[in-house]
Amino acid sequence: MHFASLSLVLISAQLLTTTNAANILGIFAFPVKGQYSFVEPLLKELAQRGHHVTSITNYPQSEPVENFRDIAIEGNQHLFDEFKNFSMETIEPNHFDVVGAFYSKTYKMSHNIFANENVRKLRQRESFDLIIMDVLFTESFFGFGEEFGAPMVAISSWGTMTSVDELVGNTTPLSYIPNMIMLRHYNQNMNFWRRSLNVAVYILDWIHYYYTYMPMQQKIYDQHFPNASKSITEAQKNFSLVLVNDHFVLSTPRPYVPNMIEVAGMHIPSQVEPLAEDIKEILDKAQQGIIYITINSFLPQHIFQMVLNVLGNFERLVLWNTQYHVLHTLQIPPNVYFSTNVSHYTMLSLPNIHLLISHGEYLRIVESIHYGVPILSLPRFDGFNEDCVDNIRKIGNGISLSWNQMRERTLSKALNDLLATDRYRREAKLKSKQFRDQQNTPLERAIYWIEYVLRFQGAHHLRNLGQNLTIWEFYNLDVFLCLSLAALVCICLSYIFLNLMLKLIVNIK
Repeated sequence: MHFASLSLVLISAQLLTTTNAANILGIFAFPVKGQYSFVEPLLKELAQRGHHVTSITNYPQSEPVENFRDIAIEGNQHLFDEFKNFSMETIEPNHFDVVGAFYSKTYKMSHNIFANENVRKLRQRESFDLIIMDVLFTESFFGFGEEFGAPMVAISSWGTMTSVDELVGNTTPLSYIPNMIMLRHYNQNMNFWRRSLNVAVYILDWIHYYYTYMPMQQKIYDQHFPNASKSITEAQKNFSLVLVNDHFVLSTPRPYVPNMIEVAGMHIPSQVEPLAEDIKEILDKAQQGIIYITINSFLPQHIFQMVLNVLGNFERLVLWNTQYHVLHTLQIPPNVYFSTNVSHYTMLSLPNIHLLISHGEYLRIVESIHYGVPILSLPRFDGFNEDCVDNIRKIGNGISLSWNQMRERTLSKALNDLLATDRYRREAKLKSKQFRDQQNTPLERAIYWIEYVLRFQGAHHLRNLGQNLTIWEFYNLDVFLCLSLAALVCICLSYIFLNLMLKLIVNIK
């Protein structure tokens, strides 16, 4: 009887899921694998729950997934390669010129998507209940919300910034939240001059965004949504929800409006795969602990050999996870093993992992915090810069090295500091406890809020009234101006009154 009741409940739940299944369109235009790796588990989970997901992406699935369809945009794969060396490590005088040239590439990126034959057919023949999009350089796609009559959910892969805040009327206190350009240089503790610079950079960034970048996106928007009743700035305020890849342990506690939700770690699976037998045999030899390396970019041979030489001086077993074949000319120490089929998350979950070595990508930093493993960030030598490596120093769970620090002595000292002392390991474990102590997992939270938006047809009741205000009204600039004018009038009238009184007194005498 109990089994029959349970079966009935499961069948009813399945029917309910099928009945409420939504057609979801995902737009992930910017060709960065890490960004799609962050959102991919969310899309697959939605498909597994019975929703029908269509993903416009540069990284299609290698194997078919039920309820999941890819539309691959191959023309965007290498569109931004010329900007490999662009970094925010220093604020160069030509920063906005370079950003402007970068923006111009987004025109081509958008055009490649709109011109894709499958995308054109999709717009003509299909309908969608929800649109999920990464909002990095995708403003020209905001018209899809009106075209399909569907609520929109934004994904921000690197926390929030000016353009993301604008989607839901969020505020960023400039007194202690640095602008992204200054993030590498200052933490939340800024003195008067730093706060002044932060305000100035924010204003320049805002002006450049709305008067240089947005007109370019408006042109694409008008070209591909000629019948839209909303302007691009009106469509910009049409988002029901924003999911941000951030957490107060990663950055700093900060205010969010109700429909902006932190989901850092959403890509990390709740259950890991079992280790392959050959990997398990290798790791069984690790009496002193394990150093786990995941680096898949090009390393010059002399740098590669130098890293191997330094690792050979330590007693710990080293497992290097790579997709490439190792050069036969390299001299590999006996404690270093290479593998191409190791499960990344399984390795990080092992209790005897003492150190993670990577390039310090944002997702790797999140993973090191989640699993409580200290991290050593090595610089990239293929031209791509990682602007988030200074987060490691701010968080305190590891060390990051720059190009000019990649010498044997410096690397050896960094490894010794990370392995020989408990400081970084204690900090990593503490941050892990703080990060993982949540009511539900980031993925469960993201799913809940997306389905909440579906249940309430866009959840308009979550949107704050600040989105209806101009910038003058939002920051009460008109009120402050009026009060300033009133104070000035009072001062002038007082001055005139005192002058008259003095003249009267003089005349009486």
